[in-house]
Amino acid sequence: MTTACDENVIELKPISTCRREVEVAMVEMLVSLQKRGWSAAELALTLADASEDLVMMIATKELRPH
Repeated sequence: MTTACDENVIELKPISTCRREVEVAMVEMLVSLQKRGWSAAELALTLADASEDLVMMIATKELRPH
């Protein structure tokens, strides 16, 4: 479950199937990479950076006129 807070109201929303599948795949990937010697902290920071880059790329593509 995730929470969204709007002033004094807290709404609980079930995690989407897509998010659940992404989280499972991500954990599997991170476990595999840790076995190859990468630290959890380095992997988390790198994953966050790569995710931000992907979001910016998608946003830029959607803003471009076709």
